[in-house]
Amino acid sequence: MKDYLNYINEKYPIRKTTEEKSSFLQFAIDEGRELGYEGKIETIDKHNNLVFGNLQSAKVVFTAHYDTPAASFIPNLMMPRNPLLSYLYAFSYPILLAILSYLVAFFATNWIDLGKNQTTVLLVAYLILYLGSYFLTTRCFKNKHNINDNTSGVSAILAVMANNPSKQIAFVLFDNEEKGLLGSKAFAKKHKELLKDKLIINFDCVGNGEHIIFVAKKGANQHHLYALVKDSISSNDKYQTYFYPIKGSVGNSDYKSFENGVGVMACKKGKLGFYTDRIHTKRDTVSSFENILFLTQGVTEFLKKI
Repeated sequence: MKDYLNYINEKYPIRKTTEEKSSFLQFAIDEGRELGYEGKIETIDKHNNLVFGNLQSAKVVFTAHYDTPAASFIPNLMMPRNPLLSYLYAFSYPILLAILSYLVAFFATNWIDLGKNQTTVLLVAYLILYLGSYFLTTRCFKNKHNINDNTSGVSAILAVMANNPSKQIAFVLFDNEEKGLLGSKAFAKKHKELLKDKLIINFDCVGNGEHIIFVAKKGANQHHLYALVKDSISSNDKYQTYFYPIKGSVGNSDYKSFENGVGVMACKKGKLGFYTDRIHTKRDTVSSFENILFLTQGVTEFLKKI
């Protein structure tokens, strides 16, 4: 099987600007055609999603986001089964900004003649710091290393396509996940009726870690095909698979846009449980093609049963 993971990482490592995305999408369309799938770019509210296969007849839709993030000052640390620590980590950044804002307000009102209304200065300082840092970390600086987030997910999609020239499945590569799941939200809204009975399986950050986590929304857990997924993608000597409901799980990815969504990610395991690190930073350089093979083989076994 072609090593899509390292090929895409070498040829299309950054997919953030319009030009970078267009170049990658043309590659994906050409590759899909060779694998027996016609690709079509579906533009919704300026989000360019790439669709392979027939959504109408597909029983299962496999998805991943193809856009890459900006470089962040703080790594996006994901802990899918530790909500408390996840929220504490997420809130650490605004708390840090609040402390910095207070120091700015204290300096401005006590050492510089900017008036004595410290609360107003505090609020202005916080907004400037928060909005400025948000803009810098989501819009400005390209992250040059994105092999796990989400070159790994895109590679898994192409590998499954290569292994399964079936007309009962479809694939979608979403745009603008990094800006707030915008591509998948627009897609889910447009095709709500069409997708209401289909199982949606989303690959995001599946390349770094030997603990493969599946998180299913309520509709997916009750879907008749999801039991076959559990039977088909099972643990072996190297990989451990886990299937969790969305209750008690944390993770913001495109599967959340769909009633029957399942999120798939790879994790490492430490004293504090499962975690995925390095993403949104220059250290996102570790991903294993073996992970892609494991998922592809499991998905192929699943598709034989439907």
